[in-house]
Amino acid sequence: MKKIYLFIALVLFVLTSNAQKHKEYYDSGKLKIYGTKKNDKKTGQWKYYYNNGTLRIIGKYKDGKDIGVWKYYHQNGALRAIGNYENGKMAGLWKYYHNNGELNKIGEKENGEDVGEWKYYDESGKLKKRK
Repeated sequence: MKKIYLFIALVLFVLTSNAQKHKEYYDSGKLKIYGTKKNDKKTGQWKYYYNNGTLRIIGKYKDGKDIGVWKYYHQNGALRAIGNYENGKMAGLWKYYHNNGELNKIGEKENGEDVGEWKYYDESGKLKKRK
């Protein structure tokens, strides 16, 4: 039984030995960036903060490329944007919000570029234009 535990511990050590926590700080000492690097590439969940300590961005990397859902926040903590990355490029539905939480614009992205119709709204939520 001890051999099994030792083997599991060894495997976990080897798997995590390449992964290193990465932290950067503002001159004020507050956390600016927190994530993990493996083989010198960003991997897993990363968080970026404003100087006031509010979360600015949260998203994931795989082999140094953005993947999955990313969320961006205004300095007041309100959601600024949410969308998906595929292989390091913006893809699928993206939504952007005003400081007050109202929808600013919405549309699709493909390979990082806007595609199809995009809708734009004013700060009261009223549709301004389609493009």
